[in-house]
Amino acid sequence: GIDLDMFLSRQPKELIIQKVGQQLRINRSRIKDASDTNTDFDDIDSAIRSGYFLKEGLANNEDFYYMNLLITVTASTAEDLEWKVNEMKKLLLSQDMRASACHFREEQAFLSTLPLVSMEKKLYGRSRRNLLTGGAAGCYPFTSYEMCDDNGILLGVNKYNSSLIIVDIFNSAVYKNANMAILGTSGAGKTFTMQLMALRMRRKGIPVFIIAPLKGHEFHRACANVGGEFIQVSPASPHCINVMEIRQVDRSVSALLDGPGITLSELAEKIQRLHIFFSLLIPDMTHEERQLLDEAMIHTYNAKGITHDNGSLADPDCPGRYREMPVLGDLYRVLKGSPDTLRLANILNRLVNGSASTFNQQTNVSLQNKYTVLDISSLTGDLLTVGMFVALDFVWDRAKEDRTEEKTIFIDECWQLLSGAGAMGTRLAGDFVLEIFKTIRGYGGSAVCASQDLNDFFNLDGGRFGKGIINNSKTKIILNLEDEEAVRVQDALHLSDAEVMEITHFERGNGLISTNSNNIMVEFKASPLEKELITTDRRELKELVERMRQGDGAGLE
Repeated sequence: GIDLDMFLSRQPKELIIQKVGQQLRINRSRIKDASDTNTDFDDIDSAIRSGYFLKEGLANNEDFYYMNLLITVTASTAEDLEWKVNEMKKLLLSQDMRASACHFREEQAFLSTLPLVSMEKKLYGRSRRNLLTGGAAGCYPFTSYEMCDDNGILLGVNKYNSSLIIVDIFNSAVYKNANMAILGTSGAGKTFTMQLMALRMRRKGIPVFIIAPLKGHEFHRACANVGGEFIQVSPASPHCINVMEIRQVDRSVSALLDGPGITLSELAEKIQRLHIFFSLLIPDMTHEERQLLDEAMIHTYNAKGITHDNGSLADPDCPGRYREMPVLGDLYRVLKGSPDTLRLANILNRLVNGSASTFNQQTNVSLQNKYTVLDISSLTGDLLTVGMFVALDFVWDRAKEDRTEEKTIFIDECWQLLSGAGAMGTRLAGDFVLEIFKTIRGYGGSAVCASQDLNDFFNLDGGRFGKGIINNSKTKIILNLEDEEAVRVQDALHLSDAEVMEITHFERGNGLISTNSNNIMVEFKASPLEKELITTDRRELKELVERMRQGDGAGLE
């Protein structure tokens, strides 16, 4: 019952410049004679500032327009009509807009709203307001960026025009890279959005790997429903990922694409990544200890027959497979044998003979499933960042196998890897995550991270890692943020004040997608089944439990 008619008429620029200059001179002379206590002082001052604004805009090659707005309100009853009119006036007043009724000129107003592009002269003079080209473009109501890619996944509905938001982040013709960053405060719906994307990618046959450092149980229902692999990395879990394992990678696709190339030492590459692991475990490790640890690791692999020659990795008893790899216990014994590395051995003892001795085993899980969740939420303190690195390292080897295969690594609560350890440890961990975001495009993959603690995310090393991840993510999803966090995001993504206001007032299920210099307000949509599988809302979970209990009771009867 609300119709809006907008009229824009461009005015001769030379004439307007002359009029603005003349009015400025008149207002300057009036304000000299007025005292700052006069009631019209503020009006004159505001008129002068508006005049200078128009003058500056016209000097910058903008055009001058008169705009008229006619609002037609219709209703089935007089009472309903009066209520709608009053509500519309209140809404306009809240936006600093004054509405005036067309008393005794209803017929002329009605004729002006007909599609004849003609407005009655007296109404035109009474309702016109001036604006420049930028303002005219900003108030044009029928333009809204759409995101509807072929062969993409459905995320939700555009809040501006109700069009579907369908995204194919792997389309290199549209997106420079397939990386995404999801930012939002606690409870804004980051995990929900991440799982919604993961489920829909899985239905397209895209391998999905999810690393969950907090509340890993929230991913279990969806994982079980799609037949995925749920790996729990915990001191109490039977699952184990041997951090010292040099994993066999299928390089047949790379050989076909590139032909024979330079053979790099897999042992040297593995030891380089193990240094990150031990820097997270022992943040205060000195340079001397790091050198001694390097020698101890080489000695540990040599004891298993593994050298810098990649041919030594092959198992002579089982052709086509790698030798049995050393475990942390083997390295512990080498470190304990020297008084110079005794301190390192004592720290490592926790993972060998202590409460976290499940790390001291051969790998007993697989990443061949196309929906894999690595739950490290049972790890606490320093073991959390260590466990997150182990999971990332494990998944990263799998992601690099086939450059022609689309795959996605989801990192929930990415800030956990950038906080909680020593300065050197966090920098190495941050470098590793940043390396994934910078290079996964070359392996045909996508990295998606979610983070809520933006202070840690943007503060480490002057924001190098947080800003680096954001800059290497072509698509950003911004959910509800607190005011301070919204200001940080505004500086990083160059958002307008109006968009920041929207972000701070988002309800759960709403967000802003920023990609290719365009921002879209979106309402994320999930089917009833998807919602049951991925919801984390307490009330919805309670209703789900009650329905399941009622179903079990009916089955028993």
